Amino acid sequence: MPHAVDVRIRNDDSDIGIVRDTLDNLAREFGIPARALTQLQVALDEVVTNVIKYSWDDGEQHEFLVRITVQPDRVDLEIFDDGREFDPVTALLPNHEPRGRRPRAGGLGIRMIRKLVDRFRYERFDGCNHTTLSKTCEVDAAVQRSEK
Repeated sequence: MPHAVDVRIRNDDSDIGIVRDTLDNLAREFGIPARALTQLQVALDEVVTNVIKYSWDDGEQHEFLVRITVQPDRVDLEIFDDGREFDPVTALLPNHEPRGRRPRAGGLGIRMIRKLVDRFRYERFDGCNHTTLSKTCEVDAAVQRSEK
């Protein structure tokens, strides 16, 4: 196996649905467990939304790549964009606010991603951000057999 699908989208909120639909289709095809799928959907939405909102400030349309790879023991989500450099893996988490007070803006999504996925990596090369989210899960054994 592994099976990879590349999805090119624009920095437009309406394109998030394209990535969601692709992940849903792969989940059905390869038997990704429902809990893992939900966690991947939330983490992917968070990263893609942040790329769309914060990577470019020139008001222009940009494209970036989301690669979804299904392996027998995990699903990898890779996001490649040429926007402003930002390492979400080492970004500071928000300070803890006293009980009953709302947390300050920023960083909560990164904290959530760390809890939802098993591996969270970032690297910058050739002017591009490359963020990888990995979720360990067993794909449906019957689907694996049909791939051989």
